[in-house]
Amino acid sequence: MPTQAVWGPEAGPYTPTAERPDAESVRSGVPSREGKADRVVRIVGRLLVSLPRSAWILADSLILALGIHLGYVWFVEQVLLEELHILYWPATGVFVATMAIAGLVFGLYERETLLGRSRILARMLLTAGLACTLTYACIYVLMYTWLSRRVAGCAVGTFLVLGLAIRVMACWAVHKIKRGLLVVGNREMFESIRSSFREDALSDYRLVGYVDALAEGVPTTADDDRIDGAPADLPLLCRRRRVDDIVISSRAARRPDLMNWVLPCLRMGCRVTNEEVYYERAAGRVLVDRITPNWFLFADFQSHCQERATLKRLYDVVIAVVGMIVSLPLWPLIALCIKLDDGGPVFYSQDRVGQNGRVFRLYKFRTMIVNAENGASVWAARNDPRCTRLGRWLRRSRLDELPQLCNILIGDMSVVGPRPERPAIVLELAKVLPYYDLRHVVKPGLTGWAQISYRYGASLEDSRRKLQYDLYYLKHMSLELDVVILFRTVGTFLRGGC
Repeated sequence: MPTQAVWGPEAGPYTPTAERPDAESVRSGVPSREGKADRVVRIVGRLLVSLPRSAWILADSLILALGIHLGYVWFVEQVLLEELHILYWPATGVFVATMAIAGLVFGLYERETLLGRSRILARMLLTAGLACTLTYACIYVLMYTWLSRRVAGCAVGTFLVLGLAIRVMACWAVHKIKRGLLVVGNREMFESIRSSFREDALSDYRLVGYVDALAEGVPTTADDDRIDGAPADLPLLCRRRRVDDIVISSRAARRPDLMNWVLPCLRMGCRVTNEEVYYERAAGRVLVDRITPNWFLFADFQSHCQERATLKRLYDVVIAVVGMIVSLPLWPLIALCIKLDDGGPVFYSQDRVGQNGRVFRLYKFRTMIVNAENGASVWAARNDPRCTRLGRWLRRSRLDELPQLCNILIGDMSVVGPRPERPAIVLELAKVLPYYDLRHVVKPGLTGWAQISYRYGASLEDSRRKLQYDLYYLKHMSLELDVVILFRTVGTFLRGGC
């Protein structure tokens, strides 16, 4: 967002975000001192966030053109270079155009891309893959010409290295800037959001305080977190305390003068939203206990979209086949180790609830002692004493779940989705957790948003928290999010699991 002067209802221009006083001045109103390095990072971060799509497209085009040039210089002989010089500009133009198109398709130039490194990597790889496909289709099929694979590889490599480096630096700068958050509600809502800061490690936000939704003047009781003033004073408070986000309670949203003080805040560049939307965007999960039936009307679930379902199935089959080929050498080794460990069966199967409540048989490498449950459904703990010595390592590395690739090929599961649970536990949770059955509208997954975002679940409260992540996935499910989840799952595997 450009740092330009914006005029509010009070006399005098609005100070740009990069020059607004720090939050330590919440009581005195006097700007606190800010280090020169922090100031530079703040200005650079704001500049990167405010860059339009055209600037990012231009930067990627220059990087890609550099990669193509280096490819011709390094990998094409001088004799051929003179003959292929006529192909240089057409190849460069086609590659740059397709890279820009692919970046727009996968949202590479959206602001939200800079908020997560895994999101940056996923979108860049998807962009590079589609760009290469479109480029070769244009060059070979439409233009009847030729492009060296080494030149194309150098171009893509340069784009991935330099483009990724710039975006990771931008991501760091963005997270270095604490977004000021002001709550318009009551003490209870403020404490709820403050506790979410600790639980979800929302380091991107700086909690300024709260304004009483029904306040009309000076508060009658002392409260260090309450800010003097009424909701009508929000434009002034936003300027003085460097506020970037305003979260409004449902009580405040019913005020008839809502738009009178919200519109000036929007003109200043503040984001104004309610608690549910803020929490969903910031923490990546849905507050199950706070949502209403109206939430489902506006969620616009895409789980029954036939085009998305077909694409997701194709994605599942490709990933499962590749996973089987890559991991197949490990299967006999794992089976031998299980036999040598305690002599019991290699595989373990169990009934799980799948899409639309259909029960299927899930397969795993056995990690627990034989007859660990004795016919009863028992919660599995993170350091479960029923695990064998080898089983603990298999669970930490997630190698025990390799046989579920067969479930994916059969069609019982997907690569990414909510984790399948046992029928008895599903019945138990559905009685106490609202909307729990909603997670069964899609196929369960080998991995998922809840699995990478929360620790191993072994209680009712853990199930409640995981349901919040599952509902977030249902609302935002896409190929891009699946790729992000898959990359983070691979990172978990490489770190040894949890």
